[in-house]
Amino acid sequence: MLGKNPEKKPELFRPMLVDFIDHEHELVLLSEKIDWNYFEKEFSPLYSKVGNPSHPIRFMVGCLLLKHLYNLGDETLEKAWIMNPYMQYFCGRVFFEHEFPCDPSNFVHFRKRIGEKGIEKIFAYSVRMHDAKTNTSNFVLSDTTVQENNTSFPTDAKLCKKVIDYCNKIAGNEGIKQRQRYTKVSKQMVRNTYNGKHPKRAKAARKSQRQLKTIAMRLIRELQRNFNAEQQEFYKDLMTLYTKVVTQKRNDADKIYSIHKPFTRCIAKGKAHSQYEFGNKVGLITTANKGKKIILGIKAFLQTPYDGHTIEPLLEQMETGGQKLPKELVYDRGGRGKSEIKGVKISIPSTPRKKDTAYQKQTKRKKFRTRAAIEPIIGHLKTDFRLAKNYFMGETGPQINALLAATAWNMKKMMELLKQKIIFLFCKIQIMLFSNPVFKNKLNSGFC
Repeated sequence: MLGKNPEKKPELFRPMLVDFIDHEHELVLLSEKIDWNYFEKEFSPLYSKVGNPSHPIRFMVGCLLLKHLYNLGDETLEKAWIMNPYMQYFCGRVFFEHEFPCDPSNFVHFRKRIGEKGIEKIFAYSVRMHDAKTNTSNFVLSDTTVQENNTSFPTDAKLCKKVIDYCNKIAGNEGIKQRQRYTKVSKQMVRNTYNGKHPKRAKAARKSQRQLKTIAMRLIRELQRNFNAEQQEFYKDLMTLYTKVVTQKRNDADKIYSIHKPFTRCIAKGKAHSQYEFGNKVGLITTANKGKKIILGIKAFLQTPYDGHTIEPLLEQMETGGQKLPKELVYDRGGRGKSEIKGVKISIPSTPRKKDTAYQKQTKRKKFRTRAAIEPIIGHLKTDFRLAKNYFMGETGPQINALLAATAWNMKKMMELLKQKIIFLFCKIQIMLFSNPVFKNKLNSGFC
């Protein structure tokens, strides 16, 4: 059953948050700008009409936004929320609270409840908050980056060791008696593979790696022999996954780099400091006008598409969110391919034509230099808004994390705009007062 927001009624011995917070704080301004009733209408049908009351939707959505606004995890948000009255006010609380209202695992359940479509609605709302700004852009910018998954660096030895451990766990859960578990033996073999390129360790490392694969396949076959018909059907996909992990070779396509996140891909982006990144590709579209740029579309891809093929899904996402498609999209040379998609002109840097005038050449050069403005946006998304690493489980995890990071970026830009408006109004009032001769006379005479 859907829970209700706390009633804003004063109590004798408890001061209300409204009475002692700064009403010009950026979180207070943003909380008043957001239409919380929109989220109530969108997500309330997902709740049952019977049972124990849940936590209010405003509280849950507010916590999701705060997590990415301030680069916090599900557990670390709890500690920050208890210390910060502005976070509590943003989530719709009336009085200052010394305990967090829910367990951090409730955020997992809420994300599963609203799903990827629900997170897209939150992101679409963050774009609509900047409607006047997004409609003034003549062209948009686009690029791709890699969102790494929360996995260890993959090696054949470590993956085989995990398969051995998982097989032992399945055997223990199903009550299957094994001939040998290889627990201590497999640990030592993994140690033997460390620093395996050293001339004195290379031979032992190769031998241990082969033995780990042999042991892993031995345990997989033993489980398959002892499974009954029901267990065979239940563990069919897992056994296929474990077999592929053990038997895959260096040049195979769609290799498995993580057992708990098999959709992880090895992506080479040509960076000097990190040649390969293990995660998923993310494409995004931003405004190109001067000032604060807004993210209009963002999408994570489970496969590794060519950069030019990420443009159409992003434009489709903009259409689904009710946005007007731009006239032109500026991309780097990685976007070669179609010159027009859904009526949007795709521009990439190229050598100027002979018939171009000096003004046309200068305009094109300026436009393609503007595209570089998307690079710091990607950098801030990774360092400040949790796009650098995806900690969510499941195939929807990369997309949910990317959407929430982009939502936090848009909300942060709105907070800065609201703060600027307050400062502008304050300066305007000061100018009006000091320019008034009556006020000047009172000030000189000591009445003010």
